[in-house]
Amino acid sequence: MEKVRYNLLKLSEHHKLFHGKKVLVIGAGAVGTHEMERIAKLGCSVEAVDLDYFTLENAAKHSGIIRTPEDAGRNKAVCSAERLAPLLDEGCTSNGIDCDVCKLGPEALADYEYIFIAVDNYAAKILINNLVLQLPKERRPIVIMSGTYNELAQSVILNFEDFCIRCLTDESWLINGHVRTSCTGPQIRRIEGVDTVIRTSNLASSMAAHLALEQFRASVIGIDKAMNRRLTYTAYPNLELSSSIPMKKSKCPGCAICAPKEIKWLKGSVLDVTLRDAFEQITEILGSDDYEMVVHKLEYSEIVYGKFIVEASCFCCGKKIKVMKHEGRTFLKDLLCDECADKESETWERKVDKTGNLIKGFTTTSGEELLNKTLFDLGYPLGAHILVKQRNGALDDLDTDKTVTTYFAFDGDHEKMHSIKSL
Repeated sequence: MEKVRYNLLKLSEHHKLFHGKKVLVIGAGAVGTHEMERIAKLGCSVEAVDLDYFTLENAAKHSGIIRTPEDAGRNKAVCSAERLAPLLDEGCTSNGIDCDVCKLGPEALADYEYIFIAVDNYAAKILINNLVLQLPKERRPIVIMSGTYNELAQSVILNFEDFCIRCLTDESWLINGHVRTSCTGPQIRRIEGVDTVIRTSNLASSMAAHLALEQFRASVIGIDKAMNRRLTYTAYPNLELSSSIPMKKSKCPGCAICAPKEIKWLKGSVLDVTLRDAFEQITEILGSDDYEMVVHKLEYSEIVYGKFIVEASCFCCGKKIKVMKHEGRTFLKDLLCDECADKESETWERKVDKTGNLIKGFTTTSGEELLNKTLFDLGYPLGAHILVKQRNGALDDLDTDKTVTTYFAFDGDHEKMHSIKSL
């Protein structure tokens, strides 16, 4: 593949400040593809995460790097990263991951200096917010979040010192906050009690990306007053470009999130290390095998998923079935026996609740089937902070004088972000 060779005399005098910076774009759609193109042309290494696929009906909004019609049906992140390859500056890289953000943990984000958020649902934005806040300040990336509303384009840059993403979010927006709009159909907003279709053009999408990149540029070249600000572009007939300073929300649940005081590092990655192998490392570090590895807690769209389903009752007929999945990754099809799964969905009837053998933690005496699974298969995301409890004779979690908690993470998780193609 022939790559471009940029004439440095025709580029910004600040080009060397951008060269090789690691940037992650979460959401490679209408806004995200424009951002990826600009980031790459500034001389950065750019990576992307998205679980959706390009469609012809959205072709009018994407950056010109996406080819129509041949890219229709391809994963957005993987395709965009591939199309960027010829545009990358010497020594820079790109990678796209077909991935739900629910499968990422804090340490998966720690390699990046900047993260661009260009997703279309509030639950995902809040989850990313929480993941970044779980990183120690010295390893916390700067976040730039952008989007559109009608022909209005907006972008905000933050380092989490003055406010967090949840501070910018009306709590009422989090009701059904997991629902995606622009990728699955027209954006619908309830305005004065009426459901209204919100239309946005490519001009608004590209402008949102441009605002985000201007904030990125200002941050990289060292303009301090650009940090923790919101830029808003309003189209004709009320043409305006404004800058404002968002305020911290009182008693914000996001701002209350803290990083672990200490993290102990394990060798490998959740993608490769089995529960048995993880226990061997943890036992050596703790000097004891009397502990419990707490099942990963996923909080998404105001619902907390913190159990691993070993067995359950078939959602249709009530027959006992083996599930072996984290409840946050369990769908209706996973709760059907083989016979019921073969039936037409119209015939399903809810006869039983999702009851069964649900566990909250793993121990060194867990069964062979669990011990031989990778931590990722057990529900831990790439880059997870893994909580281990030593009860030391405590009867329950309220007996805090005896219970000792330790956070672990894998030293190879962050590197996987630069090479894997799907999760």
